[in-house]
Amino acid sequence: MSGRRGERQGVEQGGAQTGGVHTYEEIMTQAGLWEAVIARTNREWSVIRPLVERAERVVFVGCGSNYYMSLGAAFHFTALTGKPAWGVPASELQSYPEAVPGGLEGALVVTLCRSGETTEVVQAVEAMRRRGVQTLYLGCAPDSTVARLCSASLDFAEARDRSVVTTRSHTVMLLAAQLLAGLAAGERGQAYLRELGRLPSLGKGLLERLEAAVRRVPVERFGQFVFLGSGPFYGIACEGMLKMKEMAIVPSDGLHCLEFRHGPKAILEPGVLVTVFLSDTARGQELGLIREIKALGGAVMTICQEAGDAVAEHSQYVVETAGPLAEAARSVLYLPAAQLLAFAKAASKGIDVDAPRHLSYHVSL
Repeated sequence: MSGRRGERQGVEQGGAQTGGVHTYEEIMTQAGLWEAVIARTNREWSVIRPLVERAERVVFVGCGSNYYMSLGAAFHFTALTGKPAWGVPASELQSYPEAVPGGLEGALVVTLCRSGETTEVVQAVEAMRRRGVQTLYLGCAPDSTVARLCSASLDFAEARDRSVVTTRSHTVMLLAAQLLAGLAAGERGQAYLRELGRLPSLGKGLLERLEAAVRRVPVERFGQFVFLGSGPFYGIACEGMLKMKEMAIVPSDGLHCLEFRHGPKAILEPGVLVTVFLSDTARGQELGLIREIKALGGAVMTICQEAGDAVAEHSQYVVETAGPLAEAARSVLYLPAAQLLAFAKAASKGIDVDAPRHLSYHVSL
């Protein structure tokens, strides 16, 4: 299936006919936006820099997908700059601000919000304004309520999804958050920024390769899904979990890799597919976990840069990305594979993912 085929009034997958035209197109075109994201973030850095440099700590906030994005954003920011950063749901920031480690005085709150209209995010920003806390909007709606309320804005209107579920907007916003971390790190972040700068070229043809690999997975055999990620990949493991629930309406979990041993492995049986976002740092431990999952009757899909014999031997399905690329820069290469897996499972059930049940473009209370 190519990107052009997704422009029809229906997308075929596994013999089923489903909607999801917009979702599919947004997944398959996201890599084409990365070059513009890098250019604009660099261009806007002079405006954003004083906010970041004055901040004693950074709090990334969002809801749903954007909350999970905040976990990855905080990881990268602290790892690169050494400055404390946390990912917090917007509703928790509003209701329990005293729980932010170190407090909000001297903090910068970065609001991650595609629409800029989600009620909890609006209320959280309003609460921060009353407290005199500086805020930065990172999203896809420059004329939105949140963008107007924040102290500064970094927005990418061209990445805004037409679909309810977030796909290309998520990778674009995550990439921008990673770029901000690299820029804030100064000289320490230069090598990291060079790695992120390679993403547009690595993205050429990436989505087609990922889709071809995912299409080899017989998704109709699996009724439960688990996504595992360590370090920089924990946030995208949680996002994979959410995409599967939103698109395919099936049980799914997102966990740190080795936490799967501590109770959750009890669910393993032939109908469970475990997706592992393989790291370099913990590769040996994660390979041991992959072997264990297979031995206990589960199936494994490993998403990695390069599989090697050990991964290929113990993973029923392997998805390799472009490379080589530093581990910390790989999240936006890995995540589309999880989006495509959720799309494939939804299509196998005949679900129109452009109109998922019970969901709306943003939560308005």
